[in-house]
Amino acid sequence: MLHKTLVAALTVTAFAASLAAQSKPNFSGTWKLNVSKSDFGPIPGADSQTNVIEHNDPVLKESVSAENAQGKQNFVLTYTTDGKEVMNKQGPRDIKSTVLWEGSNLVVNSKFSLGDNDVTVKSVWTLSADGKTLTENRHLAAQMGEADQKLVFEKQEGGAVSVTIPAAKPAAPSASASAGAKPDYSGTWKLNISKSDFGPLPAPDVRTDIIEHKEPSLKASTSQDGPQGKQEYTIAITTDGKEATNNAGGTELKSTGGWEGNNLVVNTKLKFQDNDVAIKSVWLLSDGGKTLTQNAHIMSPLGELDQKMVFEKQ
Repeated sequence: MLHKTLVAALTVTAFAASLAAQSKPNFSGTWKLNVSKSDFGPIPGADSQTNVIEHNDPVLKESVSAENAQGKQNFVLTYTTDGKEVMNKQGPRDIKSTVLWEGSNLVVNSKFSLGDNDVTVKSVWTLSADGKTLTENRHLAAQMGEADQKLVFEKQEGGAVSVTIPAAKPAAPSASASAGAKPDYSGTWKLNISKSDFGPLPAPDVRTDIIEHKEPSLKASTSQDGPQGKQEYTIAITTDGKEATNNAGGTELKSTGGWEGNNLVVNTKLKFQDNDVAIKSVWLLSDGGKTLTQNAHIMSPLGELDQKMVFEKQ
């Protein structure tokens, strides 16, 4: 358990939020693609798709049945979540993948060749709090360009259907940058304590963040009160990967922000006494822009922990 002073240092950062606590989620189930909720960007989308996932960590097997303009496809992908590279086949194509946990999100990095072009796909799997929605945010990169996609799957009671082609299809036209605009986090956000999970760290009694977001600049002004007393501070970052230095409650923070699909990822470094502390925070906007969830993984020589902070727009 982290020392009380470190607790104070961590809780004052606008980034100390993280995906649900104790155990990793299990993605097992039959998942049907919701085409209307998905965003395929510049790449032709699926007509239908069903993935049957068997997940017994660290082994995960995904059986895909897909249909699109090119016809039907059925294939099986097998991964391990320990970062070891695995080889799968999708039709005639060899796909090399590594899979790792980032907090409670699963990150699948794949690479394959399309003609003479090398293609990479980074897919971040996020399971909703009720376990009924699986969202895959993908970033595709090739010599011809880059593209983002969001695939939204809904858990079925049982059965299967047919649908698109994930890895191979996305890479084909390898279009321009991301599909659609990035989310805007601007607004006044009040922390919902009951929906948040601070793990072993004490929760504040109240907290409100006022965010001004004008891409690529983002400024978050925090006012909170709790066991550590009243605290007010402002964090300013950019989303283009440039390092920014801020001060929160006497603690110097060095942060970089960047986009992973439509999620903002903020990596922050600070020193507590002589210990290096790293915080990775993933910002998720949901409910039509009314809920902001910040999932953070905190690492230091004193241990690791996860947190989740849920804010509601005022």
